[in-house]
Amino acid sequence: MSAPRDLATLMMLVLTVAMAVAVAAVVYLVTYDTDLSLGQVQPEVRAARPTCDLSSPATATCPPGQYCRLNACVQLPPEVLCGEGDSCRDCECEDGLVCHNLRCASPAGIDRTPLVCEENEALADAVRTLAVKCSTRKKSVADIVSAGACTTSEWEQLALEDEKFDLLLSAFPDRFAVHFPSGQPHLKRKDWPAPEVLEHYLDQVRRFAGPLREAKQIFVIGRASPDGDAEANHWLALARIKFVENLLDLVLYEGIPETERDKRRVRIRSFGLPTTRTIEPARYRQTYLTDPSGRPPALDPLVTADPTSARELRAALDGAIDLNDRNTPAWQALFSAVNRVVFVIPIPCLGDEYKPPISVDLAEDRP
Repeated sequence: MSAPRDLATLMMLVLTVAMAVAVAAVVYLVTYDTDLSLGQVQPEVRAARPTCDLSSPATATCPPGQYCRLNACVQLPPEVLCGEGDSCRDCECEDGLVCHNLRCASPAGIDRTPLVCEENEALADAVRTLAVKCSTRKKSVADIVSAGACTTSEWEQLALEDEKFDLLLSAFPDRFAVHFPSGQPHLKRKDWPAPEVLEHYLDQVRRFAGPLREAKQIFVIGRASPDGDAEANHWLALARIKFVENLLDLVLYEGIPETERDKRRVRIRSFGLPTTRTIEPARYRQTYLTDPSGRPPALDPLVTADPTSARELRAALDGAIDLNDRNTPAWQALFSAVNRVVFVIPIPCLGDEYKPPISVDLAEDRP
């Protein structure tokens, strides 16, 4: 009985092996066919892809939306656009936005460069110089270069360090100089100015109301008289600065309700220069009575306590005395007069405003 059972077992084993061989054959054929199909299709895909050759400009071109990489045209990565307020250091701003001071911004909400700063090259150069000087006081390389970034004390230090600071200020067309009688305003008495003197000062400063109100910041620089006690002259210079600040406050906000004034505040940078930094009459005339081209400013920059002192000062500076002869009493008197002064320089731009490229249309007219 064992022989038939052994024969059956043997036959089942043979059938199992045969089925295994058949399954392996089918798997092999399917795999071979798949590989063959991929081999047949792949050359067709490669043939369809545009090629390029970087060795020659004529053959280095690719279809729109692709670029040449390793002699093959590949798809450009999707463009990343930045929204309003995002940094535009490494991306383009969305349509309708512009990159200003390293941020994407709406044209309607950014500060445009005033027209006077675009048209007056000497003024634009002076603003850039002030911005560069100010940047030397800043520690972070990320700071925007602007003439408005420095504090009053920093501007005072910069003015003291630069012997030609006055000449730089001569480029600002609406500057003016407020002159004072000797010893005024008195440090203890409060009887000056008389009402008519104050009104005369105000009338002269009102001529500059437009440039003052449009300024981004205003320098108010007091000089100390070279004669008399140095300490007393220092306090006199500070009192004159305060007097001019009050004049500016009255003119800047004249007719403007108290509740509206904070919205229209103009930064005033007030500081004094010591008796060691006096200005001589010839330099004064060059700096404050002419612009860098040698022409007089549109508005007479001399502001005095009364018409008589204005005529005398103007005559002396215009040639009634020799501005280079330091040994005459007339020169000494003029030297004292031009240093009993507070200079006011309205600065219409700071250098960080937006100036659109010629090709960019901001869809709004300049006011």
